[in-house]
Amino acid sequence: MGAARPRRWKLPLHRAASGGTSAPCSPSSRSSAAPAPASPARSETWAAEAVPEEFLCPISGALMADPVILPSGKTFERACLQACAELAFVPHGVDPGGAGTMIPNSALRAAIGTWCARVGRAPPAPPSAQAAREAVLRAMPPAAAAKSVRTTARRAAVLAASSSNSSYSSPASTSSYGSSSEIVPAEEEDGGSARPAKGAALQPRIVREVEVEAEPAPPVDPLEDDVVGKVMDADEDGIVAAAMGALREATRESAERRRALCTPRLLGALRRVLLLPRHAAARVDAAAALVNLSLEPANKVRIVRAGAVPALVEVLRSGASAPEAREHAAGALFGLALNEDNRAAIGVLSAVPPLLDLLTSPAHPPRARRDAGMALYHLSLAAVNQSKVARFPGAPKALLAVASGAAEPGPIRRLALMVVCNVAACAEDRAALMDAGAVASVAGILDDATGGGGAADLEEWCVSAMYAMSRGSLRFRGLARAAGADRALRRVVAGEGAGVRREMARKTLRAMRGDLDEDGEYNDLTGSSLECGDGEDCGGSIVSDGLMSFRRRQRELGVSSCGNTAEF
Repeated sequence: MGAARPRRWKLPLHRAASGGTSAPCSPSSRSSAAPAPASPARSETWAAEAVPEEFLCPISGALMADPVILPSGKTFERACLQACAELAFVPHGVDPGGAGTMIPNSALRAAIGTWCARVGRAPPAPPSAQAAREAVLRAMPPAAAAKSVRTTARRAAVLAASSSNSSYSSPASTSSYGSSSEIVPAEEEDGGSARPAKGAALQPRIVREVEVEAEPAPPVDPLEDDVVGKVMDADEDGIVAAAMGALREATRESAERRRALCTPRLLGALRRVLLLPRHAAARVDAAAALVNLSLEPANKVRIVRAGAVPALVEVLRSGASAPEAREHAAGALFGLALNEDNRAAIGVLSAVPPLLDLLTSPAHPPRARRDAGMALYHLSLAAVNQSKVARFPGAPKALLAVASGAAEPGPIRRLALMVVCNVAACAEDRAALMDAGAVASVAGILDDATGGGGAADLEEWCVSAMYAMSRGSLRFRGLARAAGADRALRRVVAGEGAGVRREMARKTLRAMRGDLDEDGEYNDLTGSSLECGDGEDCGGSIVSDGLMSFRRRQRELGVSSCGNTAEF
């Protein structure tokens, strides 16, 4: 045996782009070695014609083809949000669970189409599921993206294994399950280094996962199949009307029946009846059934997600709708607006203008006007809807006319003042109210209420509206002096009413005089303490406590905010 020859090793050398130590040729290192080409989405935004920023999806950066709006007010591409749900990723600025309520943003979609036609550009096409997934992965942090990829691969492997009809004992099934577990071992997700053995050790774990995911479907109510079948297949309006009548009666039985009947199939059938003109005879019962379904808190979000709001708005707008159908449509919107998560979506779907018309028109029945007013009151608790009320042409003057009308019923006048109080919480909307003469109108109502003119039940809402308009507005001082509001406010301060009401009247008088506050500072004429829609004041001022006190007293005033509990 001769001497052992030295071994020769052939090592491939990769020069790092940064000039430092070499690294494996990973996608990240390749991207650092040379400038990556611009993605198609980014290249579109950097084209010669600048794309408006509001037309771009915050996730993909591309022009949106199917924009949807969330309850938070942000708009995204629908495919990107669906990819976020699959990857369990919550985009920035979206509340957890809020991505489930996606409302089509038809106005933005039309604006994008108009802009593309003007600049000579083809309308954008919806991204594929794979492209949306890649965009979401780029937007995710690296660690979260890697974990989502592993989890998705694991789910696909489990589903593939569960769909196989072969037994565990056969070689084919053993090979299938072994390869499935090799994709994502359990120890790899938990950070361990040991790899499990192939075969039977993995089989019980996969079986357990499949059993957890397979949940028995809830039983279908027989009435659901009957109603859906008649609405979709029947040619005679009498058959559809009879089906809607039976559904209306069924939704009056119990809370359990209402929850069981609130399914996407049944809500789709109701939406079809409300939208098609040939089913005008069945609209009354269909709208009443929606009112009954909206009585259950668990059903409120489901009804909005199923697209029932545009159908209800169409019933309010249509001149062919019966007065009773309009009344039930307003009641359904009132019930849906009680849920805080629904308010922004209902406002985006153009429900505010027909509700304003219903409240301010004396030609409509009092009950329909009352339900429209309660719906507007709860919708205007959201800042996005306060601006819609204030900026709708003629809305502030119409609300003030109803509140000032001596011939109007007391509850209707009170509801108009309640909406004015909510709108006055925003600085920009206060200016719109003042332009419409709100200070003089409210001062006149307050003077009549404190002077024994028969409007005593409106006094507290007038004081609340005056105080809200005085916050952060130098213009209010001159308007209030010209209207003589100090006389009525002094009577409120000298009276024996509630302490909150007297305190608000006292602070409004000090705002009119420009006096110093008790702590030596001016009475907040800069607008720094009451911001639009945040509901908080510096030092816990009286505006939040006062308005909450008034809302708690709505039962005493005959205007319940707990919802329309009556069944129709």
